[in-house]
Amino acid sequence: MKDFLLVLRDHEQRWDSFSPEELQGIVARYTEWNDAMRRRGQLAGAGKLTGERGATVRKAGDLPHVDGPYAEAKEAIAGYYHVRAETLEAACDIAGGCPILDYGGSVEVRELAGVLSEDRAG
Repeated sequence: MKDFLLVLRDHEQRWDSFSPEELQGIVARYTEWNDAMRRRGQLAGAGKLTGERGATVRKAGDLPHVDGPYAEAKEAIAGYYHVRAETLEAACDIAGGCPILDYGGSVEVRELAGVLSEDRAG
């Protein structure tokens, strides 16, 4: 199995337009998708990025860090999944089930190299 990072991108403002009931339905879809990946042994980890403080980029050398959010960004990173799959194509199939795709978002799929985690150490 190989390790892949699924980067979820979306326009954060869109979520403000959903009713509480609609948001509950979306959360339920994510829960179902997560549970299905877990049952198949594909889910290694996941997380949601908060938008509370934007972001900070640390640059090399003595350059100052830069605080965000960045006005020029059309989409923000909404969250990520660390999944395991045999091939890039299989990881793309996993990404194809992500509920964010039904709401105008996108999922970037990247293979991870040299992943070291507790379950793979030693």
